[in-house]
Amino acid sequence: MDMQRARQIARSFSRLKELQVEELSGGLLVRQGDHSSYFVRESCFWPFVFKVAGDACPAVADIESKLAA
Repeated sequence: MDMQRARQIARSFSRLKELQVEELSGGLLVRQGDHSSYFVRESCFWPFVFKVAGDACPAVADIESKLAA
């Protein structure tokens, strides 16, 4: 994943408390509670985030749509 794109995605998630997303070595580290996952491809990141988002799913969809524009 492009480092600039990873940073942009991580910044977009800064307002969500349910999911913590940070840019790390050109990928994205997602933390939720005691669990964490690392993604180097955006195509794997989005399905995972939607799956674990729970009540925050509308906010995740909003973030995705803004980044896709």
